[in-house]
Amino acid sequence: MKSIKWSMAAIVITLIAACGASKIETASLDAKTFAEKMVNMEYTLVDVRSPEEFATNHLENASNINVNGSDFAQKAALLDKSKDVLVYCKSGGRSAKAAVQLKEMGYKVYDLKGGILRWKAEGYKIIADTKKTNSGYTLARYNEAVSSGKVVLVDFYAPWCGPCKAMAPHIETMKKKYGDEVLVLKVDTDKSIEVSGHFQINAIPLIKIYKDGTEVYDKTGYHSEEELAALLSKYI
Repeated sequence: MKSIKWSMAAIVITLIAACGASKIETASLDAKTFAEKMVNMEYTLVDVRSPEEFATNHLENASNINVNGSDFAQKAALLDKSKDVLVYCKSGGRSAKAAVQLKEMGYKVYDLKGGILRWKAEGYKIIADTKKTNSGYTLARYNEAVSSGKVVLVDFYAPWCGPCKAMAPHIETMKKKYGDEVLVLKVDTDKSIEVSGHFQINAIPLIKIYKDGTEVYDKTGYHSEEELAALLSKYI
């Protein structure tokens, strides 16, 4: 009897583990395919970024439901279930999260791979508030800054970006460590639309380094304090 009980328990544990390991798969589309969906089918387009980001720029005819808002599920429940839902965010992370939640709620969902950054980089149309987008770096101001004659460290970031936030203290340390030897620019990609479009930035954080006005380093991703210090020491 004991062996039977243990066998039954093992089966139950196996079934629970299998259920817990299951994942909801969602459809992630590149910009071209996403744009084709917008032309060829009935859909609801949802921007799942913050209201502040949405006010700065968004895709035409998009509604805004913040996936990180406490009322996301409540607002999402009001969407038309007879139509497919197209979702996007800045670079794809938040829209993937929203797509899973929406699929759990019974919607057929398509997620924009690479987000609005990739959409812009591919040359597709966005609606932008010029007053808000001009509050960051213009391309002329950026070019003037990196041509200062100093070694220039540029941190392309966004306030909502987790790796950007984790790297922020390292950027501040570089300011203090190198003082006047290094000019540090922090470029908010949500506000500096002209600069972001010029460099076709589709992922952040992004670090660029300039020496005597010439770009000598360009890499996307989190950089440790040690990595940043090693890079700058090569050019000072």
